Amino acid sequence: MRVLQINKYFFHRGGAEAVFLSTIDSLRARGHEVSEFSMRKKENLPSEYSAYFASELPEFSEKQDLFASTKIFLRLFKAKDIENKLNALISAVDPEVAHLHNAYHHLSASTFRTLYKRRVPIVMTVHDVQPMCPNHRMIRGTDDTLCERCHKHKYYHCFFNRCVRYSRSMSFAASVEAYYYYLKNIWEMVDLFICPSHFMMDKMVEWGFSRKKMRLLRNSYSVPELYPPLGDKIVYIGRMHVEKGIKILMSALPHLRQYPTVIAGNGPEANWVDTTIRQCSLSNVETRGWVSGEALRKLMAEARVIVVPSLFYENCSMTILESMSNGRLVVASDRGGNPELIVNGETGFLVKPENFESLVEGIREAMGLSDIEAQVISKRAREYVEQNHSTEEYIKKLEEIYNEVRR
Repeated sequence: MRVLQINKYFFHRGGAEAVFLSTIDSLRARGHEVSEFSMRKKENLPSEYSAYFASELPEFSEKQDLFASTKIFLRLFKAKDIENKLNALISAVDPEVAHLHNAYHHLSASTFRTLYKRRVPIVMTVHDVQPMCPNHRMIRGTDDTLCERCHKHKYYHCFFNRCVRYSRSMSFAASVEAYYYYLKNIWEMVDLFICPSHFMMDKMVEWGFSRKKMRLLRNSYSVPELYPPLGDKIVYIGRMHVEKGIKILMSALPHLRQYPTVIAGNGPEANWVDTTIRQCSLSNVETRGWVSGEALRKLMAEARVIVVPSLFYENCSMTILESMSNGRLVVASDRGGNPELIVNGETGFLVKPENFESLVEGIREAMGLSDIEAQVISKRAREYVEQNHSTEEYIKKLEEIYNEVRR
């Protein structure tokens, strides 16, 4: 089958990119002809289709002049460069289906319209709540709390609550983009939506999307045959951002001074985290910045507990799947798709979201397990991932979804 995979980034950046890139590799291993469409960036991995990639779209910034801001804003809706590049790629590879991941914003509504005009069937993995929420987090900007005020197309709330980077101008752009996708029926151009969790599928339907267009397909992860013994550290791996619960974790750490702790990642709260460590004299806590590859494997080996204290709705967390697959004990917020991955006390630990006392209790319980008790939970967690998130089954089900929409 000739499959066109589309995502705005073509390098390892987050969970969506992990799924996007592993899907490409797995489809090729099954003998499919896979082409790629993305955005040009210096961090990109090699691709034989890079000549077709769209030009890079700078991020909005309050420091940009009016001309630059207007140019970026207009590209959200229509981009001749994207239309030309994507049309050329379609003519060259003649895809039977296009599989979109995170394609909005940077790749413009032009990506959807071009595929639709060329009669290329579209399936889209819903990696986050972007089809429903202009800031793709459902976190309100004014107080960093969970928010669903935009329900039923009330996207103006994003602007009034400064939900995108606490900026009026960026929140205005996101609100207008959301109304554009709704009024121009951009989402209607998608033939089928792939939802990695029951939670996301139900949320999409609740917000007005057709259940007939929803297909459940959980993210896959290849469980390694060998994994290191449990370490002795509490470890956080991910973006240092409010939505990821970094402030809840930092509120919990003064009560966990007896445990060595590593915070690995980067993001807008990185400086605040460093300041908090100094002010609270958290000598047991170290930061390591963003880790990947061998550095990530070494850090995973040091961990006894991986903490996922998210405020926002996790979908099918790749951090949780990777941690469980490597035999780590996971302590995660009981929100979004997390309860579909973790059975409390059996394959990991669930805690009350936005509650640092509950997080402290969950971490203490996990850290306090005997080696035998911890090994039992680790074994169950690995077996769960192996039985429910195998790459082979993921690709087989994905092929079935592709065949549903092929014309």
